Amino acid sequence: MMEKKATIERFYDYLDRCAMRFYTYDKTPYLNGLSMAISYLLDDAFEKDVDAEVLVDLESFKQDITGIDFEKETIRKAIQLSLLKGFKDLNITNSMLTPDSIGMFIGYLMKKLFGSTDDLSVYDPLVGTGNLLATINNHYHEGLRYIGTDVDPLLCSLARNVLDALEINAQIYHQDNRDFAGGPFDVVVTDFPVEKKDRKHAYFPYEVILKHKDNLKDYGFFIALIENDFFDQKEAGNFKKTLQESMHLFGLIKLDEGLFKAHPKSILILQKKGHEQEKIDTFLLADLPPFTDKERFNGALEKIEDWFNDRKVD
Repeated sequence: MMEKKATIERFYDYLDRCAMRFYTYDKTPYLNGLSMAISYLLDDAFEKDVDAEVLVDLESFKQDITGIDFEKETIRKAIQLSLLKGFKDLNITNSMLTPDSIGMFIGYLMKKLFGSTDDLSVYDPLVGTGNLLATINNHYHEGLRYIGTDVDPLLCSLARNVLDALEINAQIYHQDNRDFAGGPFDVVVTDFPVEKKDRKHAYFPYEVILKHKDNLKDYGFFIALIENDFFDQKEAGNFKKTLQESMHLFGLIKLDEGLFKAHPKSILILQKKGHEQEKIDTFLLADLPPFTDKERFNGALEKIEDWFNDRKVD
């Protein structure tokens, strides 16, 4: 355990030293420096000209980890630590990163829904730094094909470099997901940002789901982290009516409120219909206790396993 922790710290040290060197050189923001540190490790290239003196230091930092065989999960966790530091410097909350436990649990759900196949296409319309896709890949199957979109160019750059560093087959596009025409995909998976209570615009999660339900293959799944007031919005009636024309409400899993104290969340699972009149008789409904409460969590997991087993029998 200590050896693995030390390895994470060693990879993190490389990223952190590079990012800080870029900052001391020309005040490059930490997250931009982090993206450049990953790019330099992968391609020996930079997004801009770098002074020779700085390059000497960067080469020295890189040499310190050259030849070490880092596990993919080690790399992901080291990058995650660097991202958290960058978010802190910008006063950005950690909600920008989906918790690892959620990514692993979504990987578990995908295994229940799809089995152990590696022939899946996965789309995240709000890819951010790519951490959710990276966690799913490392804990479900490493052969999947990923597509991601985001409106923030820095986040897109980070996501590309993070997924490249993990040797994940991914294409990341800098654009509003509502303008994206891709697919069809086997699964759409995303973590919706917290919506303002005094919003003046349409409810963003509804817009994204209604846009991308048509980018799913028949019988494909939409798995999303939603706020617990998701179905309490003023547009909820019209949303459900439109949604049910082509999608099933497949499941809703309420997460422990300690994970998202200010804005509790649940996992919503939708399935694309094969034809309009199709119906399903069962609905997966579960409450998850804290992931750290192993006895209670295993009990909840057993109930979910029973639900899937009973569904297969039917």
